[in-house]
Amino acid sequence: MSSTSDRQTGRPRTIDPAAVSLVALRMFDERGFDAVSMDDVATAAGISRRSLFRLFPSKAALVWGGLDEFAVRFTDELRVRPASESAWVALRTAYRVGATFPDGTVEVTRHRLRVIRANPSLERGGEAASNALTGVIERFVAERDGGTVDDLTTTVRAHALAAAASAALTWWALHGDGRPEDVVDEALGLFH
Repeated sequence: MSSTSDRQTGRPRTIDPAAVSLVALRMFDERGFDAVSMDDVATAAGISRRSLFRLFPSKAALVWGGLDEFAVRFTDELRVRPASESAWVALRTAYRVGATFPDGTVEVTRHRLRVIRANPSLERGGEAASNALTGVIERFVAERDGGTVDDLTTTVRAHALAAAASAALTWWALHGDGRPEDVVDEALGLFH
């Protein structure tokens, strides 16, 4: 029987969600998404299953958590682009800023993109964020170019730009060449 003095006192240890996500993404990347269970992740991360589910309600959340920072950097940059700048230049610059990942997140981003690429079923988990970002692009293009979000030109330009940036980031994750922001910038440069 334990005495009360055997119990830990004070604040419980803090769990770093980014560190847990990195452990999981490494495992998914090395062994395959379907081959790794949440129990495997909890054990490898040194946390309880309950703590893992409190941070990440599903395996897909382990993959998708963190990509919101890209969207924040991207949309924040769009807001500060000068009105005199063309939509194309502003969007290319915003994508470059969005793809400039902080040093501590480059590895996790690379694993995340590789896991998503290897598991097409995971793409559904990011649909809402992707659609929201494409909507931001559509509205921006419509405002800058005097169109509407419903016209064909605006829609095609927004979706093509989003697809090209996504393809460039995935290529970077798979090939590991260069910095992600340079790869995205080079890919978007193919359009203009």
